[in-house]
Amino acid sequence: AELSAAHVLAVADATMMTEAEKGAAAALASSVRYLNCFQYCSKALQLLGSVMVLLVLGIVGGTWYAVVPLAYGPFLYGGSAVKAISAALACVVYTAMIVMILWTYFAAVSTDPGRVPAGWHPFADDQQAAAELERLAYSDYYVDRRDPRRPRFCKRCQEWKPERAHHCSVSGHCVLKMDHYCIWVINCIGLLNYKFFLLFLFYTVLGSTSTFFLLLSSLIKFFKGTLAGPSAPLLFIAAVTNFAFSLAVTGFIVMHAQMIAANCTTIEMYEKERLHPWPYQKGMRRNFEEVFGRSKLRWFVPMYTKEERRTMLDSCLDQRFSQAAPFLGGGSQV
Repeated sequence: AELSAAHVLAVADATMMTEAEKGAAAALASSVRYLNCFQYCSKALQLLGSVMVLLVLGIVGGTWYAVVPLAYGPFLYGGSAVKAISAALACVVYTAMIVMILWTYFAAVSTDPGRVPAGWHPFADDQQAAAELERLAYSDYYVDRRDPRRPRFCKRCQEWKPERAHHCSVSGHCVLKMDHYCIWVINCIGLLNYKFFLLFLFYTVLGSTSTFFLLLSSLIKFFKGTLAGPSAPLLFIAAVTNFAFSLAVTGFIVMHAQMIAANCTTIEMYEKERLHPWPYQKGMRRNFEEVFGRSKLRWFVPMYTKEERRTMLDSCLDQRFSQAAPFLGGGSQV
């Protein structure tokens, strides 16, 4: 998976090859460069981004229109005062929920998940970083690949990677504490927007579940054949679609709740080999606060204070020789 054109050419230069063999290696490198399917997938995902934003806005806007103007709007101007007050309250609460869905969605879309600063490395100085990079080139150099704390070098970015950072092929750079790339938010989910993504899921479940129950009476009338008019199909589609969304997104929330409890990202959770005991397990509460912060008032809004952002970045980037030392010179060579 880490094969690159540069790697092929480096092997050609490092070995005793004839000019013809080096020419063949260069041709292979060119083939590797142009036959890499991931680059075409990445471009396709980038082009699809604007469509996904419009799709989300269309779903949210259509759902709000079905609930507020079509289903509960008529009660605001006709019927008893009790029904009018109840309808007004439902419309206000529901609209506030829609606002939270959109706020958290655009926060996840627009927030950079966290990048590795140029020239960053976990070693005492640049000379040691260069020496360690040379050691990694040896085929007989061994480190425990299950341990995420080991020094890692990104061949695509040509930079050292902090702990838990991974290269995002769509974004084209390494992402701090990368979880996954989400096509719905057209962004990579990582250190600085994972909370916003989870809040988007949370408010989506609340909104979808509320939509289904608010439109349940209309859905029953539709099946009985007593719901007439041009609005009937939209009310039916909104109720059924949001019921499906509520079930599907609840599954995602349960999955991510399990990962927060274990202090694992999606990538780490499904790795074939993982270190036991997991070095980042800090207990349920500290794991939760690592993502959502300590302020209970800000648990439900997509924002961090400057101090919280600084603490989060330092937790990933403030790694020095003390963290890398167990892997330097101590790794067994076979």
